[in-house]
Amino acid sequence: MITTIALDLDNTLLTSDKTISPKTEAVLKQLHTAGKRIVLCTGRPIKAIQPFLKQLDLEQSTDFAITFNGGLVQQNTTGDVLARNSVTKTDIQPLYDYAQAQQFPLDVIDLKQVYSLVELGKSPYEDFMRGLMPFKDVHFNDLPADDQFGKVVSAYEDVASIQANLPQAVTDKFHVVPSRRNLLEYLPAGTDKSAGLKALLAHSNEDFSNLMAFGDEENDLGMLKAAKVGVAMANAIPKVKAATTDETLSNDDDGVAVFLENYFK
Repeated sequence: MITTIALDLDNTLLTSDKTISPKTEAVLKQLHTAGKRIVLCTGRPIKAIQPFLKQLDLEQSTDFAITFNGGLVQQNTTGDVLARNSVTKTDIQPLYDYAQAQQFPLDVIDLKQVYSLVELGKSPYEDFMRGLMPFKDVHFNDLPADDQFGKVVSAYEDVASIQANLPQAVTDKFHVVPSRRNLLEYLPAGTDKSAGLKALLAHSNEDFSNLMAFGDEENDLGMLKAAKVGVAMANAIPKVKAATTDETLSNDDDGVAVFLENYFK
């Protein structure tokens, strides 16, 4: 039985204007009231998705979110950590050295803020976040040595070429995956959305046979393949559509709501 519905945000749950449509909001609230677990799964920190959690009334003690693309599982209202995987400044050093040599930008994210490494050039990532997280411009040397970082990102036009040429010193430390066509994410090794969901499901003595997941991009592949019902959006990349059991309408056509209504009718 499906007990848990996992939802990617950008271009899946959210429309192109970064909102949850009234229809989708209503369907998700109805399912949540009926006892289904609604889990937002995103690369963003939990602070940056609080408006969506509040909009969907996902504020009960049993409500959790998967953030940092699976690196962190947190209770929605308290922020209490159920599972965590992170990297340190020392882990990031080989990536920074390569970015410096190749001259592409890096932004480093912890639980509270984003550090933009200004010597590598200011990226468009701050504009993408639209004020959902505070940003601080720093040099790598000034990055806190004792902090635990959820991920590093490169917001850049040609992320495919960056990913294709990363040295082993970087790929040994990070699971590298694009979350958008111009955004490359460096996650702690072994981290993806399926890892976070596995920890959350186990917390309730459940497994992937209880999971339905929706997504559109490569960083969603882990959870879409693992889920009993994996649903690709109509606007998903071909690799996602090829890996899923089902497909629905686009994010701008209430694809999530339409599929859920048909499945649980």
